[in-house]
Amino acid sequence: MSCKEKPMVSAIMRCRNEARSIEKALMTVLKGDYPADRMELLVVDGMSTDGTREIVQKIAAEDSRIKLLDNPAKILPSATNIGIKAAQGEYIVALDAHLTYSRNYITKCIETIQRTRADNVGGYWTTLPGADTSVAKAIAAALSSKFGIGNSTFRLSGLEQEVDTVPFGTYRKDLFDKIGLYDERLVRNQDIELNSRIRKAGGHIVISPEIKLNYYSRATYSGLKQQAFNNGLWGPYVVWLTGGGLYLRHFMPVFFVLGLITFTIGAFFWRPVKWVLLSYILLYVSTALVFSIKVAQHKKAHAILILWSYIVLHVSYGFGSLWAIITIPFKFPDRHKKKTGKPLADREM
Repeated sequence: MSCKEKPMVSAIMRCRNEARSIEKALMTVLKGDYPADRMELLVVDGMSTDGTREIVQKIAAEDSRIKLLDNPAKILPSATNIGIKAAQGEYIVALDAHLTYSRNYITKCIETIQRTRADNVGGYWTTLPGADTSVAKAIAAALSSKFGIGNSTFRLSGLEQEVDTVPFGTYRKDLFDKIGLYDERLVRNQDIELNSRIRKAGGHIVISPEIKLNYYSRATYSGLKQQAFNNGLWGPYVVWLTGGGLYLRHFMPVFFVLGLITFTIGAFFWRPVKWVLLSYILLYVSTALVFSIKVAQHKKAHAILILWSYIVLHVSYGFGSLWAIITIPFKFPDRHKKKTGKPLADREM
C-alpha cells in the first residue's frame, strides 16, 4: 500500500493522571512509521491534576498532530466517545497511556483490518513489570500466565485468529453509526461489552501477532489489589446493565471466594467442615504453587512472589465481583437508566 493510498487515521489516547507514562506512550506513537500527514493523535484527558496535561501540551507545541481534548466525566468510555466524535479519520485506533506501541503498530492495525475485513482488530500484549523490583516482576509474570488470567487470549500469545474480544481496538469509524458508541455507564469492561455488540450484529473481531504492544502491569500488591477488585466489581455490573457481554472465566474468582466463605461459615457451625475448608485451600495453594514454579523458571521471577500475586489477584477479583452482586440493587436500581458512571479512585501503582 503506497502512502497516498493509506487512509486517514484518528488515534485516540485516553488518559487521566498518567504523568509517569504519558510521554513514553505518546512518543512511541508519534515516532511510528505511519505517514504523519495521514494521522491525528487525539489525547482525551480526564482532567488530570498530576502534570499530565502540561506534558501533552509541551509535546503538542512541537507536533501539530496532537490535539488535547477534555473529558469532564473522567472515565474511559466517555473519553473514547469524545475522541470518536471529534475524529477526522476513516479509522479509529484506541490507545491508552500506560502502554507503549511497536513502531509499525498503527500500520499493522490498518493492514490487518483491511486484509481481514474484520470489524475490530487488536494485538497480543507483552506484559512488562511496572518497576524494576522483584514484586513488580512477579506481578507481571502472574498476569502473563493462564493460571493467573485464564484464557484471556490477548494477554498470552498465538496465531492470527478470530476472538471474542480485544482491548484497544482498531475500527472503521462508521461502525459506531451501526452499533452505537461506548456505553458510558460502564467504568470498566466497556471494551468487552462493545465487542459483544459487534458480534451480536454479525461482526468479526480478529487478533494478530503482527500487532504488538507492551502493557506495564502494577508494580505493587496494593496496586494489583485495587485493579483486580475494580475489574471484578464491574463484571456483574456489566451483565446487569447490558444483559451479557462476559463469560464464565470472568466469574471463576467469585466462585472461589464463595467457596471460601461457605466452608468457613460451615466450619464455624460444624467442626468437621474445617477439614473441607483446609483441603479447599490446600488444593488452590498447591495448584498455584506448581504454576508459580513453572512460570518462575520461564520469567526469571521469584516463585513465592508469583504465588502471592496469584492469591492477591484471584481473591481481590472475587471479592470485587461478590461486592458487586450485593450492591447492584442499590447502585443500579433502574438498569435501563442511561447514567454516566462515576470515576474510580486514581490508580495505585
